[in-house]
Amino acid sequence: MRSVILAAALVLVACATPASPRAPACELSAEDRAWIDGALDAWRFTANEITGLATVRPFDAVFFDDDCVLTSANAFSAASAAEITWAATSHSGEIALPDGQAMPAGVTSFASAEGGRAFFVMSTPSVWRAAGVSNDALGLETMMTGVLLHEGSHVAQFGAYGARIAAIETASHLPGDDINDDMVQNRFAENAQFAASVERETALLFQIVNMRDEAEARRLAREARDLMRARQARWYAGADAYLVAAEDTWLTLEGSGQWVAYQWIVHPAGGDADSDVTLANFARRGRWWSQREGIALAFAVDRLAGFDWKRHAFGDGEMTLVEMLDAALAAPAR
Repeated sequence: MRSVILAAALVLVACATPASPRAPACELSAEDRAWIDGALDAWRFTANEITGLATVRPFDAVFFDDDCVLTSANAFSAASAAEITWAATSHSGEIALPDGQAMPAGVTSFASAEGGRAFFVMSTPSVWRAAGVSNDALGLETMMTGVLLHEGSHVAQFGAYGARIAAIETASHLPGDDINDDMVQNRFAENAQFAASVERETALLFQIVNMRDEAEARRLAREARDLMRARQARWYAGADAYLVAAEDTWLTLEGSGQWVAYQWIVHPAGGDADSDVTLANFARRGRWWSQREGIALAFAVDRLAGFDWKRHAFGDGEMTLVEMLDAALAAPAR
């Protein structure tokens, strides 16, 4: 992944080849178009009712199926569906991106701000279904709406957390493509002790979700943080010290993105899914540490913080989720 692309678990990475000339107009299927309209309705709902984003700066959106590309400069910033402007062009297996590059058509969902131009790209349900992607418990379209909300949130966060990502790039001395949300897991996945600690930390944080006792919830959070600090002190030493900030940043971005998706999926006015089913088939699903521990961390902050944590996570970026959890634990119990 490129340095400022935050990809969903099912992303197929874009290829840096020249974009093809604009093709004739085309049309998505009624089913795919209905999903896009519904997913953008969900975006507007979450922006107003869940994240507090309300309005975001315009950025390009690209949706595509096997034959057609649908683009808009205001799909995510328009106040209503009636205000969105769309353009449709056919493709022959290669998708032109707003940054001038191109990628092969396939299962994908990602947000990018490379070169200072923010945009969002996602293939439609027909593409995902044809590739064998499914979610029997929630339904493919509901899961995909959650993915769109996750990735769309990242576009709104690029400005807030962009400086932190740039600092990680500078400190790491790694190629830009190696600076991404899975860099910690890619580095330590084969380290059994490291992986065991991550799993234990995540399990402790998830226990806080339904914990009614405030003192016990805070104890679980402190135990998880103690494990995190011990793991980082052991493995992030010397030249690897920058990984503390890297882990913190990616947990914040991936965790808050997953949290937004979860909140919409279970909301009565959203996906209206059962919370336990959603936890098992979305929040805990997948193999990426940054998403699973990240959403567990977001749940803990949401449970324990005595302040509006969302204004940081989706607004000014002044604090990460770890910093917010530490602040919540340092404050008197509510």
